[in-house]
Amino acid sequence: MRDFPFIKPIDKTVFKIYFKDILSSPVLVESEEQFKKVINNLLIQNRREEAKELSQQWINLQKKHFKINYKGKFINLGIKTAIMGVVNVTPDSFSNGSENYKDINYILDKVSKMLENGADIIDVGGESTRPGADPVDVDEELSRVIPVIKALRKELGDRFFISIDTYKSQVAKAALEEGADIVNDISGMSFDPDMVKVVAKYDCPVIINHIRGKPKDMQSGDIYYDDVVYDIVSFLRKQIKYGIENGIRPDRFIIDPGIGFGKRVEHNVEIIKRINEFKVLGLPILIGISRKSFLNVILKNLLTKTDVEPKDRLYASLGATAYAVLNGVHIVRVHDVKETAQFLTILDTIRGFRLE
Repeated sequence: MRDFPFIKPIDKTVFKIYFKDILSSPVLVESEEQFKKVINNLLIQNRREEAKELSQQWINLQKKHFKINYKGKFINLGIKTAIMGVVNVTPDSFSNGSENYKDINYILDKVSKMLENGADIIDVGGESTRPGADPVDVDEELSRVIPVIKALRKELGDRFFISIDTYKSQVAKAALEEGADIVNDISGMSFDPDMVKVVAKYDCPVIINHIRGKPKDMQSGDIYYDDVVYDIVSFLRKQIKYGIENGIRPDRFIIDPGIGFGKRVEHNVEIIKRINEFKVLGLPILIGISRKSFLNVILKNLLTKTDVEPKDRLYASLGATAYAVLNGVHIVRVHDVKETAQFLTILDTIRGFRLE
């Protein structure tokens, strides 16, 4: 048995419905009338919960516009792709090393340029989550991120969103108190049982990321999925349900399939290829592709024959980003804000242009 039935978009007009019973053959539907017939057949068979779930997924797949709002700020999603700029306040970032992570003035200048160049959200993180990274204790993480968030709000104002990239509830709480707006939890609220309480209390948006394992070991051993997209959707559904049951409003969730977090190269490629299937959850989709190692593996094997360092993976990042955005992604988490913003401005303009 599957955990739940699943509608898989084949293209813009064709969908394949997989039923909860794995012995039931999938059904192709190409119109709403055909879909209604499937639902009616399920109701005749008294499979009401399955019919209800599929009906909600059908509605979710039609959603095109979302809004992130908090403390009077908002971002409309669905026409313009939102950009989340990465600020790593760590000595061991995979993408840029330490990069003056203790220099507040350097960080302020960097963020100011990100905002000028088109960033909508600034993602501040005080613990590296690259594969093999060692965990950081709460006090150390707080000492890294809180001064930065305070300085950003004091010097640059409150016109932009700040997300706190942490899986620790104490760090999230302190960051929200100092002006953060969004909790970006790589564990999807699965590492710290108090994270759900913090998010519910502050009624803030939360990014539910999928991960298998923890950063220290997530890329080691045999990484296997029965169906990588279905398995991730199942995890996200479970964590969203858990959040709602603990007081988080349904419109507060943003989903992230977790590129590189316990996935092989082929898993990452398949997730991007099938990104439109995550629309069944009816929530904004964020993706973090920028500079990640799977891009290096592809480039090295198919083009360069040598390693491409993280800072040199811009064009590869943009190539994967284009496919993801054209197929349903609303927010992209990036290191190269200026270049990504220019790229997406053209892409969003062309895809949204209406021919008479």
